[in-house]
Amino acid sequence: MTPAPTAPCILLVEDDDIVRVIAEETLATAGYVVVAVTDGIEAMAAMSRVRPHLIVSDIRMPRCDGFELLQWVRRHPDHEWLPFIIVSAKADTSDLRAGMSLGADDYVTKPYLPEDLLSTVAVRLERAAKIEGYQKQMRDFLAGRLPHDLRSPLTGIIGYTELMIAASEAGETIPPDQLLKYARNLQLSGRRLLRLAENLALWSELEKCLGAAGSTTKPERSDFRIVAPDLNRQLRECAEHYGRGAEFISRIDNAMVSAGSRGLVEVLRHLVDNAFKFSLPGTMVEATGRIQHGRYVFEVLDRGRGIKPDLVAALQQPVLFGRMDHDQRNLGMGLVLVRGFAQISDGQFETIPNSPAAGITARLSLPLAAETGQG
Repeated sequence: MTPAPTAPCILLVEDDDIVRVIAEETLATAGYVVVAVTDGIEAMAAMSRVRPHLIVSDIRMPRCDGFELLQWVRRHPDHEWLPFIIVSAKADTSDLRAGMSLGADDYVTKPYLPEDLLSTVAVRLERAAKIEGYQKQMRDFLAGRLPHDLRSPLTGIIGYTELMIAASEAGETIPPDQLLKYARNLQLSGRRLLRLAENLALWSELEKCLGAAGSTTKPERSDFRIVAPDLNRQLRECAEHYGRGAEFISRIDNAMVSAGSRGLVEVLRHLVDNAFKFSLPGTMVEATGRIQHGRYVFEVLDRGRGIKPDLVAALQQPVLFGRMDHDQRNLGMGLVLVRGFAQISDGQFETIPNSPAAGITARLSLPLAAETGQG
């Protein structure tokens, strides 16, 4: 295994002189920068001088063993995501289980082959780099897009409240029609802020299950009731937002579905929102929700310009929040949330080009709750 051009620093913690020397030479020969110490206390002291990219630590050591060092690392805000590989004798399976339960990322057993050590180190460094990339992506989002998304509704809220305050201070009465306009715009801005908060909450929830490491952790499933009048009303709000209420048809059936997140309604709103976003005024958007073959199938059909073939291909790939490529980022937060929601809910999401008409049909199918039946 060949390390990255900028050699990562490995903190090697091992009290056996022979094992430590062999491991140090193995890592150094592969091009890594190695800081070797004999126990946990020396490791803590070393981390005040250097910032390692990964720790390889024996478990059984004097003064401060590998368990204590691991707990100290995981409690430290600067090191909580630091990859930690534990080393133990093959017979000590209980030590390995204890180490993994305390937050170790991986393990190697002694005596180990040099290639096993190098392979494990390379895998963990690669995954750590992906996590770092994801964190940078989130920082960029928070520093870039989020202020813009917050500024627009907040500007509306501040502007209309200042008009109301100015009128009150001047002893003026705001005409009822004008007051109704202010109230409606304040309501619209408040709803936009609420949707942004809901999006961020769902993004965070999905990230925990679909993180940069690439493994999907399925959350505990819950049952959610779809009440047709309520969902129709919320979907129609999307159409009204674009001034296209007359161009929206919604046919929703009641159902009870099983999903891995509370964001079901927000996900369905995103599908309708995208249909209006990518279709022209004067064209119809249709939403349907019905039980088919033991699943709840939600479809949104638009007659817009469709999606480019490369983005359609990106839609078919699993969501890995820490490694979204350029095409997947171009899909926007809405469709990424829909895909992630489907992935953790044992659902299916697909986009189907409409032929011969333009536009696409976005289809999300979810399992029914046990009590729903076949319908």
